[in-house]
Amino acid sequence: MADMLDGEAYETRPVKEGSRERISALAGSGLWNAASKVVSQTSQLAAFLAAASILSPTEFGYFAFGSAVAILLVVLAEAGWAEFVMKTDDRPETVNQVASASLVTGLAFTFIALAVAAIMHWYFQASMEATLLAMFSAWILPAALVTTYDGILVFRNRLRDQAIIRMTGEIVGLGVAIGGLLLGYGIFSLVASRLTTQLINLAGCTIALRWLPSFNLRRPFTFELFEFSRHILASRMVTFFRSYAATLAVGSFLGMAEAGYFRAAERIVAAFSELLGDPARMIGWIVFRRAIERETTDGKGTQLTQAGNTILTLLLAIAAPVYLGLPLVADGLVYFALGPEWQPAVIVICILSIKQLLLIPSYVTEPLLSVTGNVRHIPPISLLNGAVSVLLIVVLSPFGLLAVALGQSLAAVVALATTIWLQTRYGRLNWPQILRHSAFIVVAIAAMVAAVYGLTAFALTREFKPASTMALQILVGVVIYCGAMIVLKPASFRSFWLLRKG
Repeated sequence: MADMLDGEAYETRPVKEGSRERISALAGSGLWNAASKVVSQTSQLAAFLAAASILSPTEFGYFAFGSAVAILLVVLAEAGWAEFVMKTDDRPETVNQVASASLVTGLAFTFIALAVAAIMHWYFQASMEATLLAMFSAWILPAALVTTYDGILVFRNRLRDQAIIRMTGEIVGLGVAIGGLLLGYGIFSLVASRLTTQLINLAGCTIALRWLPSFNLRRPFTFELFEFSRHILASRMVTFFRSYAATLAVGSFLGMAEAGYFRAAERIVAAFSELLGDPARMIGWIVFRRAIERETTDGKGTQLTQAGNTILTLLLAIAAPVYLGLPLVADGLVYFALGPEWQPAVIVICILSIKQLLLIPSYVTEPLLSVTGNVRHIPPISLLNGAVSVLLIVVLSPFGLLAVALGQSLAAVVALATTIWLQTRYGRLNWPQILRHSAFIVVAIAAMVAAVYGLTAFALTREFKPASTMALQILVGVVIYCGAMIVLKPASFRSFWLLRKG
């Protein structure tokens, strides 16, 4: 099967720069990736709501514990294999060796998970935790293999196939979760759901590429592979610990109810972040890699700068109204998604949305610095940002949820500054130019916020129902923002033209 990797069936036809076909292909890829994220977030939310209505808090705590440990081991097993393929090539000798490395790490961390589960069962008498971890261990090897397949699909710009596979896995996994909960399997149905989703992803990728890896791992390549992986993995580990530090600290200082409010707010904001972030990263890999290839071909050194400036302006135009619009509808969203008892999470959502707005540029840092050969500069900066975030969490947790959320926004300011420095120094981006040509976005956002605030005040005087208010807020926000962008269309066209001219 390996020779099929060189076949014409998988050859990506080059598209002329600036052509409508190329722009359409990129837009279509982004939409497919975004669609898969919508399905993923919807499925996870549906599973969460179903589990919350059936499981006890203790049972859900068991699942959170086992899931956290399993995610840590999966992050270690994946080790940046997809990113290595995306930045290198998809030749048989390359992908076979990357897949071989993923087999090694997947099996290694599977055995580690089983060993830890055995210790927990025999020495600590923690049978439930041990059983869950043993079940979760079956997730690790497929996840490590899938990341190699994902790298090949992204390298070939087959994001449509990748999205279809992921959506299928999420939908079937949701069916397993709900079916298991209704049949009385409780927490184990959630574990089975995750395993089912991962196995479908692996089977789908194998069928889409019609390729099975053969074990082939040479020492020189191994050194290069693990050197790259070391930098990616360090960044991912910092992100992992940042994701769990706030919930642990809030729970320790303020109690589990407050930890629940904070985690719920984080989860809602993270749903939008994942919806926007993953497509941005995938498109970033494609755009930046092509820009580097064009620079090699035509000898000009401005292609990457132009591509980066354009993609960041577009990203700001898409993401800013989402994160600034979320606080406007947070009250109604929490009421309907979680219930009236979760209203303390509203203010946390508002603050964390601002935090996520500041982190928008970081979505494309990894692909940008990877294609320029400067990925080694990411881990130290990620470590610095992670240390600042965790420090502020620990220091501010005794002062309440609001203090912790504000501290995370302050940490995001530091992260934004370091991101701009990285992208300017090592990614050749022109941030003054990006900001100048993003002025029309600020005007459109201001119009949207003013209109939604006015509608909210009117709805309060008329005593609209919460459902009607939220629906009108979303509708008016979308219409006003899109209308403002249409009015400002000449300015936006001029901005993108100047970006292309550099």
